[in-house]
Amino acid sequence: MKQSIESIQQAKRSLLIYSAVLIGLCASLQGLIAYRGNNIDVVSQLFLAVIALYYAWYNYVSRDQLRRVRFGRVISHMIGFLVVNVSYHLHALILFTSNSSAITGTKDFGINEDWFGLLFGMTTFWGLGLLVHTIASVANRGFEELPRG
Repeated sequence: MKQSIESIQQAKRSLLIYSAVLIGLCASLQGLIAYRGNNIDVVSQLFLAVIALYYAWYNYVSRDQLRRVRFGRVISHMIGFLVVNVSYHLHALILFTSNSSAITGTKDFGINEDWFGLLFGMTTFWGLGLLVHTIASVANRGFEELPRG
């Protein structure tokens, strides 16, 4: 079944809008964290939950549209993973390079436990899910040979 070029373009635009909204939300989240003393607290976690709800909502309502783009659903997953995690890692990099006490841990644990959970726990577990999703996408669809023009 042939897909219309317009439906494919619409799906691509949808992914770009999704990316821009995620970038805006994550920039706002990092700004909120900075404003509140660079501490990971209940307020920042609630904001992260809002981002997670947007991520889940977009992937649910766009599931049919994302099927029109090659590997669209895994690309959406990857965009979410990268935008959210890179925003925290960039913030942490700034804190580390500026010797901020907000990210410093105790003498027994070199990094603040809340930051550790976000930087390593979230990235690791979400990354494992992304890896499984990516491998499953390749196994299910493969990389079809496209005619060369």
